[in-house]
Amino acid sequence: MNNNDFIIQNASSYTHEYSNFPNSLIPQHHFKDADDSVASLINEITDYKMRGLYDLAAKKITENADILSRYNINAETINAIEEEIRNVQIMGIQKHQCIYFNNEPEICCRNDVWLGE
Repeated sequence: MNNNDFIIQNASSYTHEYSNFPNSLIPQHHFKDADDSVASLINEITDYKMRGLYDLAAKKITENADILSRYNINAETINAIEEEIRNVQIMGIQKHQCIYFNNEPEICCRNDVWLGE
């Protein structure tokens, strides 16, 4: 099964582990680049990681989650963005219509039009 087949077969199956799209808008995260207000905290966390003290780094991140939330992109953030992109792709496939001329198309979606001679 290729990617197009997968998308077509799963076009009605939005996922909602991280996102509620299309039932609600995708949230804007408003991430920031590190600046002087968090530089020392980020340097401390980076130092812990470089020394292999991952438990201390994780603890420091957890303790400062409110401060770091706009500066830190983690796996959960990436997974949420990825799911939102997938849900938008599914919606796009459901909403678009293609018109094909002459040759029978390899892949057709519901509501596509094929005009042959």
